[in-house]
Amino acid sequence: MVPKGTQYTEGQTVDFSSNGLNEIHFVDGADDVLSSLHKEALTSASAHFLECFNIKNEVDVFISKRSVLHTMVDGGATRAWHMPPSFDRGNSVVCVFIDPNSRIEESITSLAHEMIHAWQVDRGDFVGHLWKGADLHHLPYRVQPWEIEAHGHMAGIADYFFKDKIPSNSHLKEITDKTEEVFEAIIKEANVSNMKETLKKVGKVAAAVGLGALVGL
Repeated sequence: MVPKGTQYTEGQTVDFSSNGLNEIHFVDGADDVLSSLHKEALTSASAHFLECFNIKNEVDVFISKRSVLHTMVDGGATRAWHMPPSFDRGNSVVCVFIDPNSRIEESITSLAHEMIHAWQVDRGDFVGHLWKGADLHHLPYRVQPWEIEAHGHMAGIADYFFKDKIPSNSHLKEITDKTEEVFEAIIKEANVSNMKETLKKVGKVAAAVGLGALVGL
């Protein structure tokens, strides 16, 4: 998901500009409520996911309390978001909202989800508002191919961090191949006027490649 509007935190502007470095920032009071162990874990996970995907472009991670930045998207309902590079920024921005009372594993899994989006940008599949050259933003959230991929594989990617392992190139290809199958089904049905029937057909393909539970059809 992508935030809209000017980003502020407790009266100060958050600097999302690129500087050629992969960085992690604890903002909106996160630095005060997280233990040093949790901060170290999130920092390590961020670096690990960059290595998992061999991401070349700059990715800046912001860990925030559920406060100002949190309310910018969906009125505060979302747990994290990713903002792709733009005409005046060369970096991907990832923001994860932490709850001091939640398990650190939950925050790391949310981070994995958004890092998958950064990977999609890095490999050239997700550019601006286009997925592989097609504008699919009119589709419901649950069948947008970039979200199917991120939701379907975030737990598995997080597990690579927990087990201190790196996915093989063949596993990464398996991930993109599954997404491609769903994407092809979406493109095939994108012009069908009956959206309900379209979702059913896409859902069948998603189920066939092991992602059916995600689309809920």
